[in-house]
Amino acid sequence: MFRGMRETTIPLGHENGPAETPLRQGTREAAVQAVLAHDHERLERQFQTIVSEVSRGDPLELRGAWRAFEVELLRHFENEELRIFPAFAQQRPADARALLADHERIRASLTRLGLDLGLNCMPAERISDFVDSLRAHARREDDLLYPWAAHRLSDAARERIREEISKTEEARMSTVEEWNIDLAHSTLGFSLRHLVIHEIRGQFGKWGGAITLQGDDLEKSTVRLWIDLATVDTNESARDDQLRSPEFFDVERFPQATFSSTGVRLSEHRSPVVKGHLDLHGFSGEVDLEIVRHNRWTDRGVERLSYEVRTRFDRRKFGLRWNQDLDVGGVVVGDEIEIVAQIEAVRVKPAS
Repeated sequence: MFRGMRETTIPLGHENGPAETPLRQGTREAAVQAVLAHDHERLERQFQTIVSEVSRGDPLELRGAWRAFEVELLRHFENEELRIFPAFAQQRPADARALLADHERIRASLTRLGLDLGLNCMPAERISDFVDSLRAHARREDDLLYPWAAHRLSDAARERIREEISKTEEARMSTVEEWNIDLAHSTLGFSLRHLVIHEIRGQFGKWGGAITLQGDDLEKSTVRLWIDLATVDTNESARDDQLRSPEFFDVERFPQATFSSTGVRLSEHRSPVVKGHLDLHGFSGEVDLEIVRHNRWTDRGVERLSYEVRTRFDRRKFGLRWNQDLDVGGVVVGDEIEIVAQIEAVRVKPAS
């Protein structure tokens, strides 16, 4: 997939008819390479530029560049999965499963790096692992997928794939909208029961994320959020220290929580629900975010949108089990946490 990968030549003949000459076979494989992997080098250049600029680049421009890279890489995976893998899986099911598993692992790493970027930090070790994963996957594609496609796909089939990929890219890029959360105009609060009848209320001072809207297809829209748990604030310093301590969040070991959406559920009579994974305190679990209100407007030429989002979950699901029994019965802190976020986001201008 990226520069530096080894070249592979596998002599393959037709099942019906004479074997192709090495020259003709090499030409066919080169054609497949051009059709299926024309943007590999460009993607690596994009990624390397982002890495080199992470410590000195403008945060908004850097995040916009990252989202552009992310969209392009995911588009590449999606096109392979839609256009090539179904036929490949019929004849080479084990190899197809291996390549799909690569895609899922790389998608997960891509999400983690995007969240790191939100914290203005991209660990060198994680970057190295990400690049190694991409290149290893590229070698497997070069060994397994491309020679198979060269041998099995006709010239007409390759041309149809090229046209379909081109149309998909143009349609998708014309409708994708990238939005960055504006922390100055957003709040992330929480509450949980305390001493049976009272509530603890607080918020986080440092958090952020990005939203991707797929035109009118809300079910394909995505959201990523990160939270700096050390910035918890309940307006009582002793309690905040306890929340940061190993008894609760343990921020020394688990400094941040992240949420990555996996889908959007729409209902005619209910609010939209964003489904996703919450990573918190070393645990991962599914959480549903209900969109209570939303709005979109333009302010002095800047496109903005806002959401009010709510969710509830049992903190014990994420290993947050600290509590204390009361002499009169019951416990000090309830198990259910409610999250309420007022989110305002600014649209990222497409690169010119």
